[in-house]
This record gives sequence, C-alpha cells and structure tokens, in this order.
Amino acid sequence: MGKAVIKTNNWPFAKGEKAKLVWIGEPIKKNNKWMFYAYFRANNITRKILLDWASIHFLSVDKYYIDGNLNNGESIEDSIIMDINLGGIKADYREKDWELRGSGFYDKTKSKTFNFLKNGSLFTIPIIEIIRAVLAPNQFLLNRILEKDILENYFTYDITPDKLTLHFTSEYEEKLLKSEKVNQLAWILTNPDILKMFRNIATNLREHGELRYEFLFDKFNIKARVVRKNSYVRVLQILSLKKKTINVDEINVYHPSQEILEASDEPKKRKYVSQSNYGIRTLDPHADGSTKNTEEIKTFIITHEYEHTPKIIKVQSGRKLKRVKENKNTKTYVFEDKGLRTTADTGGEDLLRGLEFKNIAKINEKGELEEFIEILRLLEKREDVKSVEVIIGELSAASHGKKFSLLNDGITKRKYAIGKICMINGREISFIDIEREDKSLSMLVLRSHQTINWKSIFNILLYNLVNDSGKWSNAVIERFERIGILIHRMNHTKKDIFHKKKAFYKMLV
Repeated sequence: MGKAVIKTNNWPFAKGEKAKLVWIGEPIKKNNKWMFYAYFRANNITRKILLDWASIHFLSVDKYYIDGNLNNGESIEDSIIMDINLGGIKADYREKDWELRGSGFYDKTKSKTFNFLKNGSLFTIPIIEIIRAVLAPNQFLLNRILEKDILENYFTYDITPDKLTLHFTSEYEEKLLKSEKVNQLAWILTNPDILKMFRNIATNLREHGELRYEFLFDKFNIKARVVRKNSYVRVLQILSLKKKTINVDEINVYHPSQEILEASDEPKKRKYVSQSNYGIRTLDPHADGSTKNTEEIKTFIITHEYEHTPKIIKVQSGRKLKRVKENKNTKTYVFEDKGLRTTADTGGEDLLRGLEFKNIAKINEKGELEEFIEILRLLEKREDVKSVEVIIGELSAASHGKKFSLLNDGITKRKYAIGKICMINGREISFIDIEREDKSLSMLVLRSHQTINWKSIFNILLYNLVNDSGKWSNAVIERFERIGILIHRMNHTKKDIFHKKKAFYKMLV
C-alpha cells in the first residue's frame, strides 16, 4: 500500500509538471507561527512556496514533486544509498552566502553545513537535515524545537541512574504516547549533549535570529541518500540513525488519559461520528494550528535504531466511568472532514480557524456575555485606552464526551469571550469570560511584561477548562505564572455595570 497523498494547496506549477526541490529555507516567524519557503524548479523557472515549518518532514532536496504531492517525491537518478559512520570525527561548521532567483523574487540566504573528513573523503550534511531527521523526526518535536523553554508545558521528568519518569500534562496528546515517540524523548533527555543541542536551536533563534547549533554527537551512524563525486559526498536525505543509546533501563509514563476505565450502566447522551469521503489530505499554510483530535499526518519513514530499548511502563492512576450503551435518547453529532490539514501546532483547538481578534465596534453579542462586551465598550471611552479588541468563540470538546463544552441542553456549544485592551503606554491586558448558566466560574485577567504568544496561552487555558469540567486549571495557571504571565481570577458580582467597569479599570492601572 502506497503512502498517503499529501498535497499543498498553493502549488505554483502546471498539472503533471515535475518540479525539483532545490532549496529548503530557514524558519521564519509569519502569521504567528513558524514557516519556511521551499524553492522548486521546473522548465528553468524557480518558484517558491510558503509552508508550515513542520512540513519539512515531507521534503528532500533534489527530489521531484508533481501536482503539489509532497509525500511522494521521486529521487534523482544519480543519487545512491550509503551507510556512513561519522562517530568520533570532528565536525567543521561552514556557511556561505547563497542567492536564489526566480519568478518574481530574488532571495539572499546562507548555506549552512557540518563537514566531516574521513579517510580522504569529505562528507557534508545540511544542518537543517539533522534537525529534520535526527533531533526532531516527528511533528511534535519539530514544532517544539523552535520554542524556547516550552517543553515544560508538556511534561516534567526525573532521571535516576536506571529510570526515567515522565509526567505528561494534558497538553501532550495521547496519540504521542507511542513507544517510538517516547523512546525519542528519552534519548534526548538522557543524553545531556543532545538535550543541549535541542535547546540551543531555539535559544539562538530567539537571541541571535539565526538557525545554528553545535554538533555534539559522540555517535553518528546513519544511512543516507547521497550524491557522490570522487572524494566528495553530499548528503541529501538521512534515512535512518543507528546505534542510539538511551541511558536508562526503564521509562515510567504518567498521562491524564491513563485512567482505569469502568463501564457505566448509564446510556450515552451523545456520540460523535466523523464523516469523510476524502483520501487526499490537503495542507493549508494559512491555517492557524491543528487540533488536539486531528490525525498526525504520516511522512516518509525515518528509522531510528537503538542499541537497547528500555521497558516502558504506562502507569494508570485514577478511575473513570465510561458510558458504552446507547438508547433512543443518545444524540448523534456528525462532523464533516473535508481533508484539510495543517502541520502547524500553535495550541489551536479549532481546525483551520485560529483565534482572531475583531474591533469591538464589530461585535454584536446577545445573551450572558452581552454585559461583558458592554463593560469593554465603556472602557474603550477612557482617554488612556488606545484600543479594545474581542474574540467570541465556542468551546471545543477537548475530549469527546466532555460535558462543559455544551450548555445544559446538551446541544448548544458554550461560548467564551476574550477582550484585549491596549493602553496608551503600550501595556496589554486580556480578560476571559465564559457563559456560566448556573455554574460558579470566575473571569481571568492576564498580563505580562514580556512578548507572549497569547493565542497559544488562551487555547491552553480553554482546552483545560473543558477537560477539567469547567474549572480553571491551577496547575496550568501556576506554570504560566512561573514564566512571567500574571493571571488573576475576578469574581462575578451583582453590582451594576458602572461598578463593574471600575473593577475592570483597576485591573488595567
């Protein structure tokens, strides 16, 4: 059975035309996420397309691609497969200026490689290929490797001489608990030099604005697709990494999903059905971020071989009742899957629809959140308030069956409102309010003295609100506060709207 058809919807070439990938650009921050330009050439014309950063898993230089199908590239005829052992050989980092000209563009960049001299032969490997195939061979790690100090949002860990214990948060998706992904994490965490390489990539991007890191592998045994000319070997694509060492014998895994399930006699109130007639997955670079429940798109296989693999123990904690029966009162919700996908992962919970602020003048909200909007309108009139923007959205079910995402009727999705107030002095403060009905739930007030990816913060808070059945997660709030985000709970009162406006304004000043 062949690989899945993964197409990009911004392919610039004619149908059936073969285009050779000539260059993979460095990551750039665009549209609040990491992206890159890929450069393809056909009929002596070079064109570039913008893709999400994690889409580099589909690509390999000097392969031919047709009709935007990125997962089925065709190798050039003069490439060969070679086993290469570069362990113990000093890596020489080199960079040189590189120019790319094409249809409507002229780009200047740098070629960055690690070079190895062995037995009279020179081996050269692009630094981006080592990131793609060795350090971050799956979508989760590839999206994390550009983010400084972000791993702690997904797990904490403890290492003893023979054991690694991983405590995952609910932000780490259950589908990522597969053994190959846990082993890759364990390999990074139990080898200090590899962890240093992983972390330094984000540090250099943030502090120096460039993709660069040291080569700190003591073992580097790979199988690769290469082009060889006499004593010069150019690595095009790493296919596998061999003889990896995980420096523990046992891995204990804790995850919120690992509860002991017990069947309930109560029938289901609702069930969810995904309806799909599409065999093609289309990548959309305009999407804000993938959902927690979206399938992980398979790329070509990158094999990682270990000298030994530790025993993985998934620790169950807590019990959970699961309704397995259905009756005439069970409501069925059908979701249409149109095949659109994104490899971006900015914490978004709405597939292909990111959180977008609108000017408050364009908001016309009725119902329980109407007063929240009116208070923001009153604040906008103050002289020291520069602007007020609002997001109105519906909570998504963090896990199918989570009741809090729906109102008491079991059908209507519960709404949230996020108000962002920008002051004349440059300070930004955000308020989050939720439709409560009869529930006791405070508003949140957020602010920080540093640049923050607020959309990601909002999504994580809302995701955990649903997953924790309508309670703001203390663990998540404490973790955000440790990285400099100030979060204050603000209780609802029965005072009139002008007293409430004063309470809001105190939060601003």
